[in-house]
Amino acid sequence: MIPDRTLATVLDQCLGAGPGEEVVLLTDAGTAADVVEALVTGLEDRGCVPVVARLPRYEVPGSEPPSAVAGLLAGAAAAIELTSTFVGSSQARRRATAAGTRYLAMPGVIADTFRLGGPFDVDFDELRTLTERLARAWGEASVFRLTTPAGTDLSGSVEGRPGRALFGVARDRGAYMAPPDVEAGTAPVEYSANGVVVIDGDFLFMGPGPVTRPVALHFAAGRLVSVEGDEGIRLTEMMDRCQDARMGNLAEVSMGLNPNGRVCGVAMETESTLGSAHIALGNSIAYGGTVDAPAHLDCVMREATLELDGRPVLINGIPA
Repeated sequence: MIPDRTLATVLDQCLGAGPGEEVVLLTDAGTAADVVEALVTGLEDRGCVPVVARLPRYEVPGSEPPSAVAGLLAGAAAAIELTSTFVGSSQARRRATAAGTRYLAMPGVIADTFRLGGPFDVDFDELRTLTERLARAWGEASVFRLTTPAGTDLSGSVEGRPGRALFGVARDRGAYMAPPDVEAGTAPVEYSANGVVVIDGDFLFMGPGPVTRPVALHFAAGRLVSVEGDEGIRLTEMMDRCQDARMGNLAEVSMGLNPNGRVCGVAMETESTLGSAHIALGNSIAYGGTVDAPAHLDCVMREATLELDGRPVLINGIPA
């Protein structure tokens, strides 16, 4: 049973669903049926017209939906992504939001994600202040350094790169958000980042998680050069499926900011968690970068500290 309070948070605060609006719900064989049912009922109660679109179950995050579904997205007032694999970085989504569609990327969420005290049970408008402040700090910085107690130590240039704020509220025309994820980050300048990232959270949409043992990802000149740890095969197999050398690109560095999130089996809650950070490999277009790879693969670490231009900005989620 999905609580009325968190359902209302998604439909009213995050989406701003209004009477007469067509709202496309993207689903696949792995989508939680009780979540779809609750959202459909909630939309109908608000006078909306829910349109449930069934996609194939994709293996690779960022896969393109069928052209008919892409047309639905571009013509709708709003859309909610509920597929079991992330498709929000697809060209179809980017074209839809450019055409004015409001979009919530919520892949893989389950009924428990809506629990009281969970990651939807927050004031997203209030969290927007911190998220946008951190995004501005990213945009004003020249260099970054990311560290964790597990051994992450990654640094590189963000000179001229805009900060990106995801704060969960997509009430404006063409807005794209990903509740319950609340995060701020950017795309490091290509070929600039060096160091190691120790993944002790999860490889999102790359098999069940969280990880049971840490995996070390080594970067040189902005590219992944080696992977240490048994569960790293989850990442390397996904990269092999993409069959594109650009997938080795360090595409994103972001900090999770949702105080009610936890590292768990739900990808969107895991990467939202306050104190976590994630890097991504592959496509960086939506994050201010220039690499148009076929997928965007997120990898999450815990207890992260971010320094910008040598100054601590966040220490395990706490502003310094």
